[in-house]
Parts: sequence; C-alpha cells; structure tokens
Amino acid sequence: MQELRKQVYRGVLELHEGDKATAELWLSSPIRALGDQAPVALMGTEVGVLKVRNLIRKWEEGAVS
Repeated sequence: MQELRKQVYRGVLELHEGDKATAELWLSSPIRALGDQAPVALMGTEVGVLKVRNLIRKWEEGAVS
C-alpha cells in the first residue's frame, strides 16, 4: 500500500505542476468529490487510497473540475 500512496502523492504533485505547498494543501483540504473529506484522511486504508487515486485519474482526464 505504501507504493500506492507514493503514486497518489506523485499524481497530486504532477497535477499541481510540482508545487509541493499547493499539493499538500489539496491533500489536507476537504474535497466535495470525496464526501467532503480531506484526501489525507482517506490514505490510511487501501480503499481510501484507491478513492483518492481514482479521483486524480478523473481529474487528469478532465472529468472533475
């Protein structure tokens, strides 16, 4: 699961063009598409990590604004 978390973090960092501060802010902020939970709050379980990863993939594809 550690590798999956790393993939998620890299994806968030990439979406924020390498801006670590903005990526960290996103990870710690409530996200409507995640039931108003912060992504970091979901990263403790494999199911939660997969939810965050799926959201990032949708965002990369332009399906989430």
